[in-house]
Amino acid sequence: MNLFNRAIGGAIILALLILITFLGRIPLAIGVMIFSYIALHEMKEALAKVGITLPMKLLYVTNTIIMLAAYINNSDIYIASLVVSVIFMMMYIILRGHYSLYDGFATSFVLLYVSLLMSHILRIEDVNFVWLLYITAWGSDTFAYLVGSTMGKHKFESIKHISPNKTIEGSFGGIVGACILNSIFVNEFGLGVKIYEVIIFTIIAAVLSQIGDLIASFIKRKTGVKDFGHIIPGHGGILDRFDSMLFIAPVLYLFSRL
Repeated sequence: MNLFNRAIGGAIILALLILITFLGRIPLAIGVMIFSYIALHEMKEALAKVGITLPMKLLYVTNTIIMLAAYINNSDIYIASLVVSVIFMMMYIILRGHYSLYDGFATSFVLLYVSLLMSHILRIEDVNFVWLLYITAWGSDTFAYLVGSTMGKHKFESIKHISPNKTIEGSFGGIVGACILNSIFVNEFGLGVKIYEVIIFTIIAAVLSQIGDLIASFIKRKTGVKDFGHIIPGHGGILDRFDSMLFIAPVLYLFSRL
């Protein structure tokens, strides 16, 4: 039953992402904004487990400002949205009085982790590049699992307290697998970029994908939650699916501007 639920949940989120990406930049932007609000809620629920309170109304407002600025994709407006959001956040926490210093630090982190990173998906004007986000994140994860479970012998000792099953072979397998998949995609559909550029991007992005997964695992272990949410059957929450994409998005945005 768990395997069935996981398959159904994976198919639903994959179909939804394919649909909103295929339909173009506006549907994609609406979808990502909705996902970002859900992700903020999931972070609130997780951090509440360790006694941290987030000013959710403020985060929803600043998230909206950042997402809209990202969609407009004017660098000056985008930077201004970040500055205004940080100022709003700092003044709100100071003036309200009942928030702790830890609440303030956590709010800053969530603003960067969810709103800043996820908003870069909206900054990508050519939606065709967004497919590389999915291919890199899920391709790297899939190949890392396959190689790690079949040939993995050397575990990462430095991260075993976060993810005890990660292996060096699996990590390299994920990077190589993502490079192969992205090369095939670009060769078949063409994005106006050279293969060596795709390889360089994918190596960097696949490493960041694995780092994103580790950071999410660290947060979940420290807050004592198994999954960030239950919105996706068998897969957890939005952050459980987007954790490896978050750090790829800014690099993909820069790559799309080559």
